[in-house]
Amino acid sequence: MKRLFPFCWIVLAVLSCSIFSSPASIPNSAVIPTEPLATTTAVSTPTVPALTADQLKNALYQLVVKDSHPTVKLLNGVYQNGTDTFSPDYISVNLVEPVAFGDLNGDGVSDAAVLMAENYGGTGVFVSVVAMLNKGGQPVEAASGLVDDRPIINSISIKDGQINLDATVHGPNDPGCCAAQPTRRTYRYEADQLVITGWSMTMPDHQERTITIDSPVDGAEASWPLTVTGHFTVAPFENTLAYSVYDKDHSQVAVGPLMVNAGQPGGPGTFSLLLDLSSKNAAGPLQIQVEDTSAADGSILALASVGVNLK
Repeated sequence: MKRLFPFCWIVLAVLSCSIFSSPASIPNSAVIPTEPLATTTAVSTPTVPALTADQLKNALYQLVVKDSHPTVKLLNGVYQNGTDTFSPDYISVNLVEPVAFGDLNGDGVSDAAVLMAENYGGTGVFVSVVAMLNKGGQPVEAASGLVDDRPIINSISIKDGQINLDATVHGPNDPGCCAAQPTRRTYRYEADQLVITGWSMTMPDHQERTITIDSPVDGAEASWPLTVTGHFTVAPFENTLAYSVYDKDHSQVAVGPLMVNAGQPGGPGTFSLLLDLSSKNAAGPLQIQVEDTSAADGSILALASVGVNLK
């Protein structure tokens, strides 16, 4: 047994050196696992295709003049039901040139405004302006407004979110065949409607009949009471205009007469209107409209409006 002690000590010494010596170097062929590097992928917003004239000529449209307002699908800009113009079911629909493209609802995508003509077998050809929104690259009718029977369309365009239409329509003394009253009007798409926001006309003596709201400016922040001032080129009947105030849903919250200041009958002048609708809790976006209408038939002679945000 005594002879084994030296051998045991030698074995223990070797094991100690192995345990407490520096770790062995890693072979060159060894692979150290590592976490993969994080990568970022740029997310691009899909581009909505622009509407085309061909799409508009083959879209669905709701008729304006017919009482039941049916929806029809045009084929290359035309729809017709029946051939007998004396039939009560006869319908003929056509798109009228030109077409306007531009953003109507503020989503940054180009929409369109088209002119649709309806005929039901008689001499009347009723033309309406139609707002077509771009829904994922497809035209969808959003709202429409009647222009006139057999108007002469001079131009249509979209600028600053509004449709601008230059059209010659029927004056009070014009025969059905021959529209002769030059007008310019603007429409804005609001609350699923085409709202007239501006109207002017050329008088027989070539004078422009216009209303301009000078204050507040369109889009202004305001509070009650609010003073609306402006001017006009032709004094209204009995020196009285009309004002209206609409909320964001285009529901009328106030209406009334507006006396004006004019140096002479039919001459230019100014107006000032003090409004305080705080008792009606009228706040947020509101549209203020000043209008001159015909005493004979109630048709619009001139109109101006501004949008304000009431705090």
